[in-house]
Amino acid sequence: MTIKLAIVDDHPMVREGLVTMLGNCSEIEIVGSCSNSEEAQSLAQSLEPDVILMDIKMKGMNGIETARQILKLKPNIKIIFLTVFEDTESIRLALQSGGSGYLLKHVTRDKLMDTINRVHRGETIIDQSVFHQIVNDYTRLSKKLADIKEIKNTQEENKFTNEPDQDTVLTPREQEILYHITRGLTNKEISTATNLAVDTVKTHLRNIFRKLGVKNRTQAISRAIKMSQNMPRFYNNWEKTTEDA
Repeated sequence: MTIKLAIVDDHPMVREGLVTMLGNCSEIEIVGSCSNSEEAQSLAQSLEPDVILMDIKMKGMNGIETARQILKLKPNIKIIFLTVFEDTESIRLALQSGGSGYLLKHVTRDKLMDTINRVHRGETIIDQSVFHQIVNDYTRLSKKLADIKEIKNTQEENKFTNEPDQDTVLTPREQEILYHITRGLTNKEISTATNLAVDTVKTHLRNIFRKLGVKNRTQAISRAIKMSQNMPRFYNNWEKTTEDA
């Protein structure tokens, strides 16, 4: 089955480069390209692509808001953000807009084609180079929250009124499962990667969803990113985690 692809980027060289890069792929049909939000919304209505490669920073309405507008009318379209922005706030907003993928523009042709195919199948994919930082941030935050909880238990007179409940702190195993979710792995693939039974993986997923207060994998990723944003940067003098997610 051929995937109908559209490209939205305000830089002509980027658009032309993507057309050249993907134009000879038998699995993909490039149905159109454009440079701004208005054109993108019109293209989505008239051509109904399966997948849109969307830049974030554009003149006028940005790519994130454009994605929201498109998905209101065409919820079956999958949107992959292709951008230079590596900050977790951009990723969080992109996922909240309904995006299914987030890649940096230095991505290779093979990785881009693989992501297009997997997003088309219903997976959510985040560039590993940016998600690694998110995992590290969340790991440090989780350790700090656990330390605060311990202090609270031993010094009850000191109340941390804004402290999240201990139940929101993911265990190292749950953090590992969350990491594999972002790679688009199925429960069976996560089972293989972690040497856990599939039923055990499902149990971990239920616990992750419960702790983060979410209903599905995409929401879990978005929630973890949002929590990592709340970590004060003066904790940088803490020992950096040696776990390689």
